[in-house]
Amino acid sequence: HGYEELVTPLHMLMLYNAVANGGKMMRPYLVHTIKEYGVEIKKINPEVVVNKICSEQTLAQVKECLKAVVDSAHGTGHRILFDSLYSISGKTGTAVSALDNKGYNKGNKIYQASFIGYFPSESPKYSIAVVIQNSRESKFIYGADVAGRVFKEISDRIYGRYINNNKALFAGLVTDSSAYKYSGMMNDLNAIFSFMHMNYSDSSVSGKWRMVNMVANNSGLKSPGISGLPANTMPDVMGMGLKDAIYLLENRGLKVGFTGRGKVISQSLLAGSSVSSGQKINLMLN
Repeated sequence: HGYEELVTPLHMLMLYNAVANGGKMMRPYLVHTIKEYGVEIKKINPEVVVNKICSEQTLAQVKECLKAVVDSAHGTGHRILFDSLYSISGKTGTAVSALDNKGYNKGNKIYQASFIGYFPSESPKYSIAVVIQNSRESKFIYGADVAGRVFKEISDRIYGRYINNNKALFAGLVTDSSAYKYSGMMNDLNAIFSFMHMNYSDSSVSGKWRMVNMVANNSGLKSPGISGLPANTMPDVMGMGLKDAIYLLENRGLKVGFTGRGKVISQSLLAGSSVSSGQKINLMLN
């Protein structure tokens, strides 16, 4: 005999969130605010699905069990997750699934490892669901050893951004697209604005590169001061995407290193400073 689940990992995570949230189940959402030209046109508020999923007594027992999975020496997640600077509550999962309704014969199996949990246990801030499938024959697909390690890698990175008594600064997590200054070739920007039927004004008098400032009902273009710069002068690549920044800098003979993703928010060589071929510059993106 076996069993089946007709819920997604996100549905399972909703249940764990409810446990961490004192029994209140919330509807997941990805977008907080929708803006047009910097003006808020829609705000998505948290929505309660179930006010109380169970009694306080049951909730306390469930929390105790989930915490014991990691804290107890006999817990299935103890060996992988216990040695942390913060407490974790959750549950490991290990399963074998039949493939294409052909039963569990050799070659027709999918091994699945999972760990779903939240942290810190005493005052939960984040929850994670990790589900990993492996169609190969394996005797070592276990929830803690496989999914648990991924969970801890992610949770460690998140916890590393905590300061001031577990008050996380995730300013970069909820991004405001209007705060970016986009850069690109003038011909490309013309094509984009034309395709999207967007009005724009160009305050530049020459050059093929433009920096874009988003303002209400309009987009302002200005030259970032790249065209016409001497070859030994460092350009300002702030706000540019990595591809554009590397193109400009390597054309000047610079060796480019970078960390992060997104737009350039910091450059190790100041704009306007003297540079020489072979010199190294580090970019930080976010």
